[in-house]
Amino acid sequence: MFQRVHLLSAGIAFALSLAAVSANATTYDFSSLPQGTTVTPLTLNGATFTASNDPGGFTVGANGGVWSTLGSSVLSSAGVAATLNIAFSTAQTGISFDAGTGDFAGFNTNDSVTVSEFNGTTLVGTQSIVPTYQNGDLFPSGFFSLAAGAAFNSVTIAAADSAGSESFAIAELATTPVPLPAAIWMLLSGLGGAIGLSRRRIKSAAV
Repeated sequence: MFQRVHLLSAGIAFALSLAAVSANATTYDFSSLPQGTTVTPLTLNGATFTASNDPGGFTVGANGGVWSTLGSSVLSSAGVAATLNIAFSTAQTGISFDAGTGDFAGFNTNDSVTVSEFNGTTLVGTQSIVPTYQNGDLFPSGFFSLAAGAAFNSVTIAAADSAGSESFAIAELATTPVPLPAAIWMLLSGLGGAIGLSRRRIKSAAV
């Protein structure tokens, strides 16, 4: 009987640990990588970053104050128009990041950063933001955030302006994994009830 209780307790502990992992956002800290020498393709926290012009399409490096709203370390296409692809090891439901483009001093118009989400090869969503010139910056930037979207396991990120495809950089990237299914919570409830019943039986047997 005691063995059964221990097994049930272990099952609940494992399910709770899964719940804790699934509830937390995953962050991708570019500052943790060697600056100026780390290029795509690269893998960070279970995500694989590649570019349309690899090898070396994007480089991890210092922001250098180009975009005041981005972090100190960015993943940048270094002045070359390119598409960034990110494949995740587990399904995600949200993504956010700061982005800056290479449209110097508003030389062109209609700046945009577009994110497309894929589940396998199926496109499940596309969203865009319009970066603006902030705090006297000479290059525009903006914040992209998608919460509670359709589940996806990869994204593409691209920038454009009135002249066509544009270079860009991202920083402070974070994703949110797909929440645990309701069945997990039902399992937790069932395990809890089973442990309670086992304990009552143990007490009855002791009497």
